Amino acid sequence: MGKSKENKRAAMELTVGTIVTIVLLMSALVLGLILTKTIFTKTTENVENIDAQVKGEINDLFGEDGTGFVIRLGNQNTAKVRQGTENFGIPIGFSPTDPNAWGRNKDGCTYSINAVSQPTYCVGISGGWANVQSNIKTGYQNVHFEQMSGNNGYSLIKIDIPSNVPPCLQRFSIKVVCANYPAETVMGSFDLEILKKGIF
Repeated sequence: MGKSKENKRAAMELTVGTIVTIVLLMSALVLGLILTKTIFTKTTENVENIDAQVKGEINDLFGEDGTGFVIRLGNQNTAKVRQGTENFGIPIGFSPTDPNAWGRNKDGCTYSINAVSQPTYCVGISGGWANVQSNIKTGYQNVHFEQMSGNNGYSLIKIDIPSNVPPCLQRFSIKVVCANYPAETVMGSFDLEILKKGIF
């Protein structure tokens, strides 16, 4: 009888140990899947204001690519943003070849943003982004640069992403013009990749 009880106890301990091990492994698997998903669908950092660090990064980019216009979004100029994000900030900088292009009041150069309309972009898909321009909170036509430092102008484009926009890609073109200085006109573009709103 003693051996039978011991065997039953041993079998019970083995069963409990197995269950605990399975639960721990399943927990680790779920956490691993969540972490993997987070890594591969990570959103781009939202810039809230133009500070000294952002200016410094833009100034470094002026030197790297040799152009007078910078969109600080990395090499791909693409921001990954989740549905329903408000005031997503994209820093830009402009440095004309001729410092006089800014004018006496430093407002001679402005920029305009246009949502590129193509069937594959958010504006062209079924149930897509109906009125993109109205979601650019900082303006989209002849906008003045917010801050000046030497010959450089800096601005922060802020965009609201509606929660009902399906996951898609939207391209924006930017044109910088300086009054009476047509040679200073530059163009650039950036993409917003709209991601499905996460659980957390």
